Formats: sequence, C-alpha cells, structure tokens
Amino acid sequence: MAPRDLDIRIDRLVLELGGGPSGTPERRALLEAALRKLGERLANAPFRFQPLQAIALERLSIDTLSTEELLGPRGAERLADELYAEITRRLG
Repeated sequence: MAPRDLDIRIDRLVLELGGGPSGTPERRALLEAALRKLGERLANAPFRFQPLQAIALERLSIDTLSTEELLGPRGAERLADELYAEITRRLG
C-alpha cells in the first residue's frame, strides 16, 4: 500500500513567549524549522498508510518547554516533537 498524501492547513500560527515580540526573525525562523521537521516526521509516520480523519488543533499550548530551551539549539526539534506527539494523540 502506498503512503497517502497528507494535507496540513495552518490558518494562524503564533509563538507566544514571555518577553519580547513573537514576530521577530529569530522566532519566525524557529517556527519554520519546527514545521519542516514536523513535516519530515509526518511523512515517515506509521499512520501514513492508514485512512485518516480530519483533526483540528484549534489551540495548542505546550508548557513542557521553557523559553530558553525553545530558543536554544534544539528548540525547533523539541517543538516539532511536541507537535507530532499532540497530532498522534489526537489520531490515536
């Protein structure tokens, strides 16, 4: 069985961190990198061969990452991990 195409639509993406504007180039780059990594994980996910129902993550709050960790060298990877975990929980 061939993998299915996965369509993801993001209407709005906001990274709210304590202190400073969320639209800085550094934070936009972090979000872009996290979404690329999330796409790579989803492309190789075990459920890519299964029929998927639509899910909506209207609001996702991630409290497990500190601001320092999120803006650190592995921040995008950690954010992608958290997003992937939430998507798989919703699909499960």
